[in-house]
Amino acid sequence: MEPKYLTVLADCCQKIFTEMTRTEVVKVSIKRDERLRELYAVAQVAPYEDFPKKVTGKFILGFIDERLAVAVAAAIAEHLDLPLPRHFDNHAGELLNEFMNLVVGHTITGWDKMGFRISFSPPTSVRNVNIRDAAFGGQEAYMIVLDLGMERLVFTVTYTDANREQLRRRILVVDDSSIIRGILSKNLIEAGFTVEVAEDGEVAMDKHQTFRPHLTVMDLNMPNIGGLDAMQEICRRDRQARFIVLTSTARRDEELIARSLNVLSYVVKPVQMQEFLTIVREALE
Repeated sequence: MEPKYLTVLADCCQKIFTEMTRTEVVKVSIKRDERLRELYAVAQVAPYEDFPKKVTGKFILGFIDERLAVAVAAAIAEHLDLPLPRHFDNHAGELLNEFMNLVVGHTITGWDKMGFRISFSPPTSVRNVNIRDAAFGGQEAYMIVLDLGMERLVFTVTYTDANREQLRRRILVVDDSSIIRGILSKNLIEAGFTVEVAEDGEVAMDKHQTFRPHLTVMDLNMPNIGGLDAMQEICRRDRQARFIVLTSTARRDEELIARSLNVLSYVVKPVQMQEFLTIVREALE
């Protein structure tokens, strides 16, 4: 997303927040969120898309805990001469949604004047939001941070360009051989993918939760926790997980088990790289 659009969003966040809560904003900052906060206790989420439907994303006002959400909602209620919420309920959610409507509405008006024409859906309150999930995330994410002195308010906007979607697909490569990990990751990165690696099933399970790959290339025979056990646990945690199995044994029993675990293809070493990249692209399609 171009910096000029983020500047408009930041200005609207500061202006509307100050007007609706009568709270001074000490500092406003904009930064690319490469990490993405894994979990918000509560968030207001408003999806958007441009008119050709080539760009989609979400505006997300996220709170680490409900206490801050209630505090912001109470400040808005006091300004509007409405009952103050004491905990996060429908009333608090509606107050925050009104704030979101104004921020997003003013932002879209500014963007429209700049030639970026989008429409958005009304915001809704969502609990326990992991914006790495496909339901909330995007290929890019940017944070507008309002520094209030004692607290910080974070407004996130995600952005997905359909024309660049494949180039940013995330792939986790799992193999106990550093040589194989190096070769596969090098070629996948050169092909335009974002890559993380893991040396065994135990590390793979942890990285799958944080990296949230679109596809995992999984070796079967590894120390500690093998590929089959790792895939079973990953599938238990994430039903959308997808795999390409990588092995040197080609045992029939392993293949049968693997194919019951969201395995899209079964590749036997040594890997023919061009064939492997074709399999990866087909799996992601």
